[in-house]
Order: sequence, then structure tokens, then C-alpha cells
Amino acid sequence: MPVIEVDQKDLAGLCKIPEGELEAVLQMVKASVDEKVGKWKLEITGDRPDLLSTEGVARAVLGFIGKETGLAEYKVEKSKYELKVGKVSARPYILGAVIEGVKLTDQLIKSIVQMQEKLHEGVGRKRMKVALGINDLDKIKFPVNYTEKTEEFKFTPLGLTKDITLKDILEKTAQGKAYGKLLEGFKKYPILMDSAGKVISMPPIVMSERVKIGAGTKNIFVDVTGTDLKAVSLVLNLVVSAIAERGGKIKSVTVGGKQYPNFSTETIKVSVGDIDKTLGLGLKEKEVVSILERMRYGAKALKGGVIEVSIPAYRGDILHWIDIAEDVAIGYGYNNIQPFIPRIGTVGKILEKTKMNRKAREVMAGLGFQEILTFVLTSNKNQFQRMELKGEGIKIENPISSEFETARAWLLPGMLKILEPNKHRDYPQKIFEIGDCVLKGGEETGYKNVRKIAAVVTHDTANLTEIKSFLEAFCKLMGKKIEIRPVEHKSFIDSRAAEVFSEGKSIGIFGEIHPSLLQNFGLEKPAIAFELDLNVI
Repeated sequence: MPVIEVDQKDLAGLCKIPEGELEAVLQMVKASVDEKVGKWKLEITGDRPDLLSTEGVARAVLGFIGKETGLAEYKVEKSKYELKVGKVSARPYILGAVIEGVKLTDQLIKSIVQMQEKLHEGVGRKRMKVALGINDLDKIKFPVNYTEKTEEFKFTPLGLTKDITLKDILEKTAQGKAYGKLLEGFKKYPILMDSAGKVISMPPIVMSERVKIGAGTKNIFVDVTGTDLKAVSLVLNLVVSAIAERGGKIKSVTVGGKQYPNFSTETIKVSVGDIDKTLGLGLKEKEVVSILERMRYGAKALKGGVIEVSIPAYRGDILHWIDIAEDVAIGYGYNNIQPFIPRIGTVGKILEKTKMNRKAREVMAGLGFQEILTFVLTSNKNQFQRMELKGEGIKIENPISSEFETARAWLLPGMLKILEPNKHRDYPQKIFEIGDCVLKGGEETGYKNVRKIAAVVTHDTANLTEIKSFLEAFCKLMGKKIEIRPVEHKSFIDSRAAEVFSEGKSIGIFGEIHPSLLQNFGLEKPAIAFELDLNVI
């Protein structure tokens, strides 16, 4: 979980609460005190990026203690500031906002910089998805242009005193070395510049030395670039609302004919009955409305025990009514919920599936195998291309990198990848894994988790007979009768593979790994393997 540093006196002043009472309240709003040496370090839960600044924490505390309730209002004054967006292949989306009359105290500057860093790491996925810039508005001439330039283009990046090329920024500066990989494969790079032709920044790498903020800065221009428009808009709202908590006038920036920042709220209808079934607190409509207002929502009771909840524009974590129910529990106070023994006539016991998994592990250990664990998320290259197969796995929408873009469909690719860096270890090497794979076919979502077991053996004389004996021993000890039929599979040597059936249904495959796969994974010795569906064993 992210950790932020705050000045306790500054935070207590913003919260209008004595320091001695503040710590207990912070624990209740998902911002618990982690350390109290010098300045406080607050541990923030990962689902609350709005608490990654002193100002955001203060806003939540003020609501929780009832001093400021309901939606926090941020008035955006329409202005003539305009941001013109050209074609930028690497990062197509950009939004901006202006805040005038800001009193940049040391506390606010530190809070802004800290929030910028935490948002880059979290919501921004190390700047891959979102990157933001906070610039001195008085050094910028509008309209601002978002465009792209070749590697020979020059400007003075933050921390330097002379112009250097974009190529040198990527190859020689600390920021370029850290984030340059985000622009790999592009012939032109994003550049934000004003109408006077002066550079503001090179997103997502570095801003210009010319526009950095300082103690004398009174007016701020915030820009946010990225690959996901929804995330870009959320980060803009997070930053602008946090800064505005210290004062200042928010002014709009026109992007593509629309005004930003956009603090309009989304609404969701929740049933008081559903909340009560979830929490069991017996709360009435008025009580739920009051709690939601203390949690900084807008809440309005409708007919039939339904409440219309307005979600703050900086709360990107609210996806379902159950998230609202969680905040009702927080607002009620976890310490106020009285525990009781439920009146049910059942007792807890180990799931049959868990028993079967434990038995499978014991059997494989008895056969001399060592268990490994690999990630459910992997790359399409490992799952298919390196296995000499055509196809595409179930991709996630916003992967951190190409190495974690696909939910695995089978275990063997990940196991072969594990063997690759362990070629220097003693042979024979015998490993197994039990884990979930994701396949199409689920009733609710269209996908389902399938628990599988796979084993790989590698040494100089590994052969089909050996892996067949391990497979048969495993199935016998698991009490499963099987039938073996020859099969052709591109991941295995021709005529050296077989399909496994039980009660007429295919449950897996085994054989000798094809030499081309061994080459793809950098393995030097023959390998044999089996993989079975544990759900039917």
C-alpha cells in the first residue's frame, strides 16, 4: 500500500481537530498512521488515490467528523485557455486545467510533488497509463499545443541549464533512462509547447526547466497525458481538487471543444434493504443518508427505500453499490459494530476441492517432484508462440506490460520458462504446479477458472515411458482410472504424445516436448511433461 508523509500540525489545522484526536480518526478513513517519527507517515489503502495528499485526507476527515458534509463543491470558471491536440501516437490523450491565486506554501508544494509521484506509480502504472505535469502558468503563452517531434528536437529539461535533443534526454538523463522504454518503437515523441514555441514538457518523461513551480508561483497549469482517457480525467480531477482545497480559483481549459476539469457527478441507486442485508446494522433511510453525506457523497432518499447517491468526481474506486455499502460501514464506524455469533446450524469444514488439491500435492511430492508457483497473468508469446501454437489468450484491458497481458490457458509454458534460468542446477529436474487457468465458457462472465496440474521432467535420457509412468502413478494414487490414446500436438514430438481420458472425457495430455520448444525456451536437455484438469480428477 502507498505511504505518504504529512506534517501533523498542518493536517490537524486543515481538519480543524486537535492533534491528539486526529490519529484515531485517520484509522477510520483508510489512512492509518504508520510511523510518528518526525512527520507522520500515513498508510493509504490502494483503492483510495484521493487520499494521496494532505488535502485529500483532510477532506475525508472533515466529512467523517461531521464538520463538512455532502459533496465537496469545486466551482470551475469558464475561461479562454485552450489546449490544441494534434496527432500523438505514443500518448493520444491530454487534458488540462488552470488554478489561479494559489498560495504555494512549503506544505502545499511538498504535498503536490508527493501526490504526483504516488499517482504516477499507482493509477499511472509507472507513467505508462497516465503522467501529469504541474507548471507555472505565468511562464506559458496560450493556446498550448500538444504535438510530436523527432529525436533531433531540442529543449532544456528539468534539472539542466542548456538545450539537448530528445534522443539525448532519453539516453543520458535519469528520467529518460527510467521512463524512456514507454516511448520505444515510436519515431516521434510527445511534446507540449506554448504558442510562443517554448516547450512545457516531454510527456511522460520530463518537464521543462523553464516552467517548474516554486515559492513564487501563484498560478498553475496542470496537464495530464496518457493512453486511457478515463484515467486521465480522473487524475486531473484528483490533482485539481486537492490543490483547490488550499484555495485558488479553478479555470477551465478547452480541449477538443469541451471544458475541463469536469466535476460533474455520476449517480447510483442503492437499496437500503441491500445495505442492511450486507451489514446487518438495521439502519434506516435517514441514517444511511446522513452517513453517506459524512463520507462526502451526495445522497437523496427516493421512494421504496432507495437512495440516489452522487459519486464525487475524484472517487474512481466506486464501481458497484457494494462499494457504497462499504463506505456506509466505514461511516458508521467499524468500532461501533458489535460482533455476535451467527444463528446458523452449520459448521465450517475444508472444501472437497481443497482436500483434493492437498492430496495431489502430497502425491507429487512423494513421486519426487518439487512444487513451483507461477503467475496467472502471462504473455501471449509464452502461451502460444513459444509453444509453436496459433491462437490468442484472454487478454486483460490495461496490462502493466506485455509480460502480463494474458490470463494463462495452460500451465506448461510457465513451467518451461521457469526451467530456462535454472539450467545450471543439478539434474534430473522434476517440477510440478497446481493452479488456475482461465478458459472461455463461464455462465455469468463468459469465462471460467479451471484448476490444473502439470509436471515437467528434464535430464539427458528423459523419454515418453518415464512421463507415462509418473502420470499413471499419479492417477492411480488419486483413485482415477484413465485411458490413453495417441494424439498429435505441435508442442510435442510426433508420435511421442498421448491424450488422457477418464470416463470417456478428455482430461489432459502428456509426451516429449518438441526440440523446437526446447530451443525457444533456451533449454539444453530433453524434457517430458503432462498436464491434467484437476476439476475432473
